[in-house]
Amino acid sequence: MGLIALLALTGAGTWWYLHPASAQAGTTSTVRTATAATGTVTSTISAQGTISAGTTSSPSFAVAGTVTSVDVKVGEVVTAGQQIATLDTGPLGDAVNQAQAKVTSSQQQVTTASLQITAAKQSLTDAQTSLATTTTSPTGTTTTKGTESQVTSAKAQISSTTSQLTTAQATMVQAKEDLATAQANVSKAVLAAPIAGTVTAVDGAVGSSVGGGSSASSSSAGTGAGSSAGASGTTSSSGTTASGSSTPSGGFVTIADTTVMTTAASFAEADAAKLSVGQVAGVTFPAVAGASATAKVTAISPTGTTSNGVVTYAATITLDAPPAGVRLGQTAAVTVTTAQVTGAVMLPSNAVTVGPAAADGTTTGTVQIVGADGAATATAVTVGLQGDSTTQIISGVAAGDKVVVSLDTAVGTSTTSLQQLRGSFGGAGGGAGFGGGRNGG
Repeated sequence: MGLIALLALTGAGTWWYLHPASAQAGTTSTVRTATAATGTVTSTISAQGTISAGTTSSPSFAVAGTVTSVDVKVGEVVTAGQQIATLDTGPLGDAVNQAQAKVTSSQQQVTTASLQITAAKQSLTDAQTSLATTTTSPTGTTTTKGTESQVTSAKAQISSTTSQLTTAQATMVQAKEDLATAQANVSKAVLAAPIAGTVTAVDGAVGSSVGGGSSASSSSAGTGAGSSAGASGTTSSSGTTASGSSTPSGGFVTIADTTVMTTAASFAEADAAKLSVGQVAGVTFPAVAGASATAKVTAISPTGTTSNGVVTYAATITLDAPPAGVRLGQTAAVTVTTAQVTGAVMLPSNAVTVGPAAADGTTTGTVQIVGADGAATATAVTVGLQGDSTTQIISGVAAGDKVVVSLDTAVGTSTTSLQQLRGSFGGAGGGAGFGGGRNGG
């Protein structure tokens, strides 16, 4: 029984220590009040995400070959158009020579076919002339110098040589296109940075083999960047490639433009309904003391993600200006302002009992206004924005009015007096010193 009494007295003393002002306000009960003021009421929602670059690019060589140089390293800052790596141009030069030889050969075939058509046409003319020329024998018989079969044969020869010319011309056109491609491929042996930024991954090494691919750039901030000549690719994962091996199917390097940073934060289903593009946000970084940034909501996912029965929606938050010391991949704590009213008459939210919204959207409630005589009177109010810690009062309360705060009302109505509490601690021994020290403060 003595132990139970001691625990009870200790709990009572703890409350008195945490609420000295309330405890000293009266011997039998206390009432906590607040004064209506004019200010800004803000409603926010919060979530966490990780920092990523607004734009990333993973360029790859557009032609196959063997890597002869890698001119950047992870962490290096590059400019758009800067050389990243090169390929052995020997095989590419051989391809140019072979393509040029095919062009020369096809041109000769076109010349030959053209000459053959000219000869065939002349043969036809001669055959037709001979057929039209007649002679009369001494006996009076008239005959032609040529024959119908000679004319038919000459026409067939023209048709054949015309077909040969058409084929030769098509071959020449294709050969010239192949030559242009081979010549362009030589320039593609140099991989250039498609965007300015920081190299975050290098997935190739000198001596490794690469296959021609296509490059890709991604932008989480709503902007994109194209690839430069000689560069192509898909987004790649970070890593390194041993000499003599083949590079991954992703980009040869990955470049991140860190001048624009974003975070993809996942918001609870109920909070996501309050999101809209353009809303202002504040971002802090737990790993970087004192660092913060203003930001805006730039994109909202139209579909939710379910995990353990909880639905969340991702939103892209773009920082206005990345603070110093913040790195890609770090945690970002995001607070989005979903509604705000300035110049509002406001009260602490725990001083307002809010009722249900009416059909016209109006929300009403009640507050306990403290009169000059100290008596509290229940008063109906019209409620506006319900913020994080304060509530806008549209009507029913004026700035300067004193109201009862509901949070501590139950505690304040305790019938245990301050003198009774101190007496109990004095009886327990040692407790009076705890209480007396707090009172003296």
